Amino acid sequence: MHMPALTAIRHDERFKTIFARLVSKHGIKMKAAVAVQRKLLELSYTIFKSGLPYNKNYLQQEKLSDQKYQQQLA
Repeated sequence: MHMPALTAIRHDERFKTIFARLVSKHGIKMKAAVAVQRKLLELSYTIFKSGLPYNKNYLQQEKLSDQKYQQQLA
C-alpha cells in the first residue's frame, strides 16, 4: 500500500491535501503517508463491498443533496 499511497499523494488533490495537513500538524511524513494508506484501504474496501464504481465527485454530490434536503425542510 506504500507505493499506491505515494502515487495518490502526487496525483490526487484530495490525498495531497490530507498529506499536507497531516505533515503540517505532526511534522512526520511517514505518519501522514500511512494515514493516506489507510484512507486508500478503506476506500477500496468500501468500493468492493458496495459494488459501486469509484466516483471522484461523491462527496460534492452528497453535500449538494444535503443542501437541497435542508432547503426543503426550511
